[in-house]
Parts: sequence; structure tokens; C-alpha cells
Amino acid sequence: MDKEIPYEYYDKKLGVKIKFLISDLDRKHPDSLSLIKYITLYKRMKSNNSTVTELRRSCFGSDALVLFSSLDRETKDAVIFKFGKPAVEVEKSYFSQHYQPDRLAYDFFIDHRYGEDEKKLDLKKVELYTYNASVLNTVLIMKPTRKQDIKARGATEIDIWQSLSNDVNAFREVEHNLPTNKDSLRRKVVQYSKEGYECLISGKYDMKNAQVVTKKIESLLVSLYCLPNKPDVGAVHDLYLQFLGGGIDVVNIKTGELYERKEFFKNDAPIELSVATIWNYLNAPRNSLVIKKARNGAYDFSHKNRPHVNRTAPNYTMSKITLDDRDIMHTKMHDGSKVMAYYAFDDLSGAMIGIAHSKSKNHQLYIDCIRSMFRFTTSKGLGIPMQMEVEQHLVSDFKDGLMQAGNMFPFVRWCNPTNSQEKYAERLIGTKKYGVEKDNNQNVGRHYSRRDSNRVTLQKIFDEQNDNYKDAKASFEQIVANELQEQLQYNNELHPNKEKYNGMTRMDVFLQNINPDLPKLDKGQLAKYIGNRTDTSIRRSQYVTVQYQKYQLESPQILNRLAPNNYDVEAYYIPNDSNEINEVYLYQNNQYVGECKPVPTFNRANAEWTDADKKGYEEATKYISQFDKMVKEDTGNVLEKLSIIKTNYSFIDVTPEIVTDIEHEEVFELEYMDIQTERSRAINDL
Repeated sequence: MDKEIPYEYYDKKLGVKIKFLISDLDRKHPDSLSLIKYITLYKRMKSNNSTVTELRRSCFGSDALVLFSSLDRETKDAVIFKFGKPAVEVEKSYFSQHYQPDRLAYDFFIDHRYGEDEKKLDLKKVELYTYNASVLNTVLIMKPTRKQDIKARGATEIDIWQSLSNDVNAFREVEHNLPTNKDSLRRKVVQYSKEGYECLISGKYDMKNAQVVTKKIESLLVSLYCLPNKPDVGAVHDLYLQFLGGGIDVVNIKTGELYERKEFFKNDAPIELSVATIWNYLNAPRNSLVIKKARNGAYDFSHKNRPHVNRTAPNYTMSKITLDDRDIMHTKMHDGSKVMAYYAFDDLSGAMIGIAHSKSKNHQLYIDCIRSMFRFTTSKGLGIPMQMEVEQHLVSDFKDGLMQAGNMFPFVRWCNPTNSQEKYAERLIGTKKYGVEKDNNQNVGRHYSRRDSNRVTLQKIFDEQNDNYKDAKASFEQIVANELQEQLQYNNELHPNKEKYNGMTRMDVFLQNINPDLPKLDKGQLAKYIGNRTDTSIRRSQYVTVQYQKYQLESPQILNRLAPNNYDVEAYYIPNDSNEINEVYLYQNNQYVGECKPVPTFNRANAEWTDADKKGYEEATKYISQFDKMVKEDTGNVLEKLSIIKTNYSFIDVTPEIVTDIEHEEVFELEYMDIQTERSRAINDL
């Protein structure tokens, strides 16, 4: 039972028990406010100069009361603050005084049997049904005098069932599940007064229905409830009765067979079911999940009913990168279209390390995001991320190349379609959206959001299309610039795990917790997967031309990797943030050839040389020297001076004549080669 309250009506007036106000130890209630001594309060009630009025003197079985309306405002507020509003608390107390447990109801529910196996009700159900019966008994007791009670409390509008419903809802000394609205309560009370305890038993525990509802009937009910038009229980009941009466036929679309009506008869009579019985079977646990998936779809079922896993954060950054796309909704372009974005987040730190934008959602958007990510990681001297978490939508076309595990990244996790809760990027996008994005823009949120602060309102434009709304507008470049600024702001916010990373931003956490086992980045392989490609050829055994710029081979030895008589190659490159090309990677017949960098240059006028000119001269002459050395070595290895002797000469046998040896003066011949001229000519050819 609830504890005693200070309020009580007497002579149609609201009073407060004095023992809840006084501070005397021998007189006060344990929950007393201790505002005043009894003798002081007594003198005020007897004084002609005080407004405090005695409502009832203490007598056997009754407490002394002081008129509530005669108390000063401070005392009234103190009483209400601690014990609640008088009308509500008195009603609770009044209902409690009339409540009595129904022993006969308990015996009835204990003896109840249901089903073909004569099963007993669970003790919790017996207790629940007994409490329901006891509360309904109290309602029946209070109903005849409720009108007079309401008038006694000074109410002008009389709604008996609303008053009784309020009492039942407020009465929680026992656990009951009676209807919470007045109309349903009224129907239940009327039914209970006519049918007794049986009407409180759920249909699934009813002996009659438990015996007649077969698996075939249950399957039909579930199937009707899962029709595309999503009928309610009443409509299913009507369809079932029409089927029994021959008004409609039911066909199995998969097999093409008609349901046999006789299978739903017993003893030549149709098996009729009530709406309540159908409702109970549709809400049985074994059927409820099937119905939710069929009626609401796999997406809704997966997010609300399907079990899920629980994952913990990694220990290092770059251990896992999670990516996802989104539409920028708060600001649209001038033509009303949306800017598409693709983000790459580090799982541990939450830092956004890759970002790309486009006017359409296509494969190039994803590749641009990967390029952005690698531009950032290579600028920090980092290797390859250990794992990539991606979706199927835009990335599936790369599953046999870039995104095949082991090709570029050691691990690749493919998230199931429509399973947004699997992608951690979804959560991080929400953090950015309702963080820096909401701080910097208006109309950030969803029109159906449960939280008022995240619910946006749409202002309709009444024009001939009747489907336009007022939106913030900006150019593509402005929206992208705003996004890039928000990326910096987001990365420089404090990490949400303040206990572990106190005072550290997301970027601080990212840079200070790099996985020590990251694979080394192969830029040549990366360029082949995500770089731009152009077909070119090696010229003068030295350089290729890409985007109207010359790029020199890293070594003349690369020429030996080419196919015979084939100087045509494929050049792959990744422009930097300034759209400059610093490296070009050459492939021929899908085989890596080598790396090229911009051809070194220097000023023709030596008087104007800077350190950069000296370095350019050294690199240029170094390559030429390497080339000359290679040619010289190859010449010595493969080139021999030869003379041709014909084999069809005729020989004459003669006797040689011996002559005296004549001494001749030795003459030296000099071969001259202008090496400096040849070197200068080669340099000028650059």
C-alpha cells in the first residue's frame, strides 16, 4: 500500500493533517515538514487576527485538520512540493482505501485450464488477472458515488469515466494492465460485470480457441495480415469470414493451388474466430517476427528486430578506415540539385582524412575520395591503411582490383546493402552533421526527427509544380569550400573520449597513435589503381611527355625493361592539391617499368645560376653520364670488330722469297674526338 498522505476532504473542504506541519517530536509524522510548533499553530487557529482555520479537531480514529486554503502561500508551496497536488493525491488515496484483493478471482484463475493438454496458467498470469479483477471490483464500488464525490471537490464539469480512468491509471500499488483510456475502460467494466472473470483471460489461453486454431488456420491468418495493402486485424477477420462463407477464394501464388475451404471446417461447421483471438495469434512471438519482416521490409526489420553485434574501437589509428557517401541537404545549388560528398574517417580517432565532392554520385566520386586520403597520408609519411570498410553501391566495381583484399589493402570489409548501422562512417557522419555542420548552417536535420532541435521545417512554394520548397542556395564551389572549412573545424575539435584522450583533438589522436605495422606504400601500384592514365612514348632514351610536360626516367637502365622495338608506355600519375604532377609511373603490357620525375632544367646563362640551376645541371649531366657509361659498357660487351673472309677463293702454291728486313721509322697516328662539344650538344638537346 502507498504511504499516508497529508490531504483529506472533510465537510466538502480540503484539509491538511496538522501532524505533517508541526515539528514536535511526540506529535509529528515521520514525513512532517517541521514548519511550526504545535502550540504556535494552535494559537494561530484560535486567534481572531490569523487566517489559519481549524477544519477538524482530533478525535478517535481521525487526525486534526487545518483548512488548506487558509494556509499562507509559502506553506502551501512547501506541502505541494513534497507531497504533490492535493486533488491528485487525494484521489489516489481515496481509490486505495476502497481496494480489496479478490480471493475468489485468484482461485478461479488457478483452476483454469487451456489447450488440448489442459495446461495451467503461469503464476504471473494468475497474479495479473487477479489484480485486474480486484481493480475492476473497486471501480464498480466507486462508480455509483463518483458523481457526488466530484461535486464535493468543487468541480463544475463531470465526466465519471474520465475520473475513474484517472484513478485506475494512478493506482499502481499492484501491477495491472487495464485499459488506460476511459472508453476502453468503460467497455472492459461493462464486459466484466456481465461475463465475470473469464473475460479477463487472453484469447490464447482460452480452451475453446486453443483447440480449434490449427496450423493451417494460423498460416492463413498470418498470410492475410501480410497482404501488400497491410490490412488491420478487423479486415483480416472480415476476409477470414468471407472465405469461410464462400465470398472469396484464397490462392497460393507460389504453388498456384486454392485453399480448400473444408480444411477450415469442423464437424461440418466453419471454425469461427473472434477478432481478439486473431490478434493473439498474430502477436505470438513465432508469428510477430515473420509479420514485421513481411509487412515493413527487410531494412526496417534489420534495424528494429534483428539481433546485432557489439564492436569495440581499435587500439591504433590507420588500423581501419571507414568510408561512406552522403548528400549535402542544408544548402543546394542554384538549380535545386544537391552536392554529393564522400568521406573517409579513421575509426579510432574519428578524424576525416579524405573528402571529395561531385554534382553526381558516381565512381569518380569514390576515387577522388581515395586520392584525397592518400594525398593526406603521404604528406605525413604514412603507409597503407590496414583495413578499408566500404559499401557495395559505388565500390563494387573495384572489388577485383583496388578493393580486393591483398592487392592494395591487407583487409577489406564489405558492408551489407541497406545496413547503415554496420558502417561506422554513418555514425561519424552524424557526429559531423549535428556538430560543426549544425553550428554553421541552418536546416540541418530531418523533418521526421524525434528531437525537436534536429527537426527541420519545410516552407512550401505554391507554384504550378506544387512541389518546390524554400532552400538555402549557393554555388558548387561555395558549398565545397564550406565543407573543406568544416573538415578542418571537425578534425580540430576535442576527441569525444575525454577520459582517455584528455585535451587532444581528433587530429592529435590520429597522428599520435599510428599503427606501427602499416605496410609500406607502393606509389607505382597505387597510381595504377587510382591515378590518371595517358599513353605516351619514351623519347631520346630519356623522357616521356605527360600533360605537355617532360618527365625524365629515373635511370637509363629502365630502357632494358622495354619490349623489343617498343618505346610506347602507359603513364599513370596522381595530381596533388595544386593539380601539379610530381611523379609519373610507367607501365608496358601491364608490367611496371619505372618512375619518372620532372626533367631537370637550368639557366643557359651561367652568370644567373642559382642553387636550383646548379642542382638541375648536376642531375641532367648525371643522367647523360649514366647513359654514356651504359652504352660504353654494352658496346664492350656485345660489339666486336670483325672482318669477312670469303670461302670460295682459289689458292696457288708458290715458294716464298726470302728478302732482307728493311727498317722503317715508326709513325704515330692520333684520333681526335671533341668530347666537350658532344656533351654540350646533348645538354642543349634537353
